[in-house]
Amino acid sequence: MHGIYYVILPLFAVLLVFLTTAALYLGVFKAGRDTASAFRKTVSGIASGAISCLAWFFMYSHQYLGW
Repeated sequence: MHGIYYVILPLFAVLLVFLTTAALYLGVFKAGRDTASAFRKTVSGIASGAISCLAWFFMYSHQYLGW
């Protein structure tokens, strides 16, 4: 790999994790609603982030992203 790929691929990986976290947070846990409590929003955010990181880790741990 050449120099720019060492910058772009990790940024792409972070973007994938961030977007998956947001999709889980808003879609599955429905924590973006105004009626959701602060505790539910916090727990949903942590759970979404953990699920997202685990999913992308197992899908791409030995692939070109090279986590």
